[in-house]
Amino acid sequence: MILASSTIQASSVKDFAADVKNKSDYTINFFLVGFFTCGLLLATFYDTWLVALSVGSLCLAAYYSTKLLLPESDLYQYVLAAVFGIFMAQYIYQMHGMFEMHFIAFIGSAMLITYQNWRLQIPLAIVVIVHHALFAYLQYSGVDRVYFTQLEYMSLEAFIIHALLACVIFFICGLWAYQFRAFSRRHIEQSYEIGRLQEEERKKEQLLQAEAEIRALNESLETKVRDRTAQLESVNKELEAFSYSVAHDLRAPLRVINGFSRMVLKMEEAKISKVSFENLHIIMKNAAQMGQLIDDLLDFSRLGRAAIEVRQVEMRDLVQSVIKDLQNSDQYAVPEIRINDLADAKCDPILMRQVWTNLISNAVKYSRKKESPIIEIGTSHRNGMNTYYVKDNGAGFNMEFYDKLFAVFQRLHKVTEYEGTGVGLALVQRIITKHRGKVWADSQIDEGATFYFTLPN
Repeated sequence: MILASSTIQASSVKDFAADVKNKSDYTINFFLVGFFTCGLLLATFYDTWLVALSVGSLCLAAYYSTKLLLPESDLYQYVLAAVFGIFMAQYIYQMHGMFEMHFIAFIGSAMLITYQNWRLQIPLAIVVIVHHALFAYLQYSGVDRVYFTQLEYMSLEAFIIHALLACVIFFICGLWAYQFRAFSRRHIEQSYEIGRLQEEERKKEQLLQAEAEIRALNESLETKVRDRTAQLESVNKELEAFSYSVAHDLRAPLRVINGFSRMVLKMEEAKISKVSFENLHIIMKNAAQMGQLIDDLLDFSRLGRAAIEVRQVEMRDLVQSVIKDLQNSDQYAVPEIRINDLADAKCDPILMRQVWTNLISNAVKYSRKKESPIIEIGTSHRNGMNTYYVKDNGAGFNMEFYDKLFAVFQRLHKVTEYEGTGVGLALVQRIITKHRGKVWADSQIDEGATFYFTLPN
């Protein structure tokens, strides 16, 4: 940020210097034309056309050729300073020694101030002093037509005084040029600083305005969230009441169907045929399955709204308790189950018990047709997560239909082969998701399946 600001400031100074240079060059053009014209006017009175035309033309040629050949250089400004001194000498010569014309050099010195470069006074001072010294020596040595001064004699003391006074004037003009340059730089720096402060103030105002808009938006969003939350809570309560009502209305006819079927079997067992007996058992079995499906749907519905109660759970104890319950049930025989390392976890023990029950019971169910069914349970550690798995060597499934595996009512096996409602794995996925974990599976047909799920350490 500081480097960028310094670069911008340096660029501003450079642009200002270029502007000063262009404006000074424009003004100097008029002065040079004026000096040349003045020489021509003097030539009409003193008959010095050759000097006016030759010296004046050479001065203009020297200045403009240097400026044209070296456009990126400031050398032409130093040539200009020397040209002012030469014009002074030309006028003194044209007026046959009118020494007062050396004030022309002072006019040129004042003009050079506009470039704000004190060094330009040096070549002008050198030309003036050399001219005075050389031409004074030649004139007082008896050389004809030198025309330095109309005085018959100038002492060394007078010459030195004149030279010192000229240098003092050149020094004052150089000092002014230096002061103007320093003042211009300070003015640019102050202007830039004021602009920078104004820009910062503008940004602060924009930031405050943006913050106010964000606060207003947040307040609006919070109000909307509260309203939507209240609406959702109301809808959830209505949905829960509807679910219980539907479940009750569905269970009532199921109980009637199941009750009358049992009554018929008990009272008319000796009279009914074998086919009718089997049909009644099918009716009772499907009624029981329908009741289980209703229970599973209610559990699935409640799970989406229920909050989890997380605490430290010893997974090995939980898994062994689930296996014991399965062994005590009369649903089907539980084969050999190997329990490897099981890491403890922070989770909801009731919901996690449901996960293990569904996964282990599925492994038992789909491996029961194997001669030597084996189920393996364990944990691996990856990327700061505990990865639990349940592996069996049962029927497996086709991975082409993997996207249906955790959907409600989606089954990859026929109900006549393996019973079930198609809700268990959907429950598993919802529970694990509420624990900020993931669940997935891998399988090959007739080679078993492995179900994985992760929990944060």
